Amino acid sequence: MLIIGISDEIYTLTNDPHVRPSTNIIVSKNKAHDYLESTESPLENLITKHYEIFPNSSKYTGYVYDATLSGFLNDLVSPTSEPVAILGGINSNTEVNNDNATNVTNMKSTDTSFVGGNKTENFGIAVFKDDKLVGELTALETLCLSILQKKVNSFLIQVPDSENPNEDVDLVLYPSYKKNPEVKIVNGSPYITVDIYFIGRIYSMKADSKYVDDKVLEDLSSEANAYLEQIFRDYLYRTSTELRADINDFGKYALKNFLTIQDSENYDWQANFVNSVFKVNIDVSVKSGYIVTET
Repeated sequence: MLIIGISDEIYTLTNDPHVRPSTNIIVSKNKAHDYLESTESPLENLITKHYEIFPNSSKYTGYVYDATLSGFLNDLVSPTSEPVAILGGINSNTEVNNDNATNVTNMKSTDTSFVGGNKTENFGIAVFKDDKLVGELTALETLCLSILQKKVNSFLIQVPDSENPNEDVDLVLYPSYKKNPEVKIVNGSPYITVDIYFIGRIYSMKADSKYVDDKVLEDLSSEANAYLEQIFRDYLYRTSTELRADINDFGKYALKNFLTIQDSENYDWQANFVNSVFKVNIDVSVKSGYIVTET
């Protein structure tokens, strides 16, 4: 089966003086006409205004990625990274039923199990290898990409509750971008270390909650560490071994391992990325709610 890429379309849009470099790129498996006809916004009368605003939510959710035309082109021609686009889809389940709502962090726009009134969804990421679509990321995987690309200021996430095993705790986490990923070449394979630091606040708690106790907060921090480490580890190995696409641009951190440009070209980062070994270090410091902490 011949798979046709979208490089011609990208170069055409890039050369069009009426298209801004900051224009968002949305990829949908539906027909373009059907997708546009189904698009509506409950908050904006103008659809163009809706598409101008919604990618900005990436800064405070991380589940929507601000994928732009200029970013796609830069990654398309880069020897160290691969491009991504916003994943769009038509929601066939328009009946609102909160009892059947699914955890959206494990979903993407091409899923049909969304509940709600919106006819279209822009959720998750379309992953490309060169200019060809090779896979899709869920909302939670999109959050991992957003954090690694330093594009999110805060986000809400649920982690297992050590006090109540059958329940989760809602946390607002604030990433601290103090340290870049470190890439070494060990026996010909990339060894990638990712260190991520978070300050966490409990978003909601019950009246009888013990989350003002320091020991309980330490336990919750440990739970959050283990939970996020597993999420990031799964995400990183999926991008490297299944999708085989360095959308995180680890390749730019690998350049210091080569003395010359010719050495890096001979190594062929994109071909060797599939052999990467990842070490993920997560450090979460959870505090109680704002009022309890600040008074």
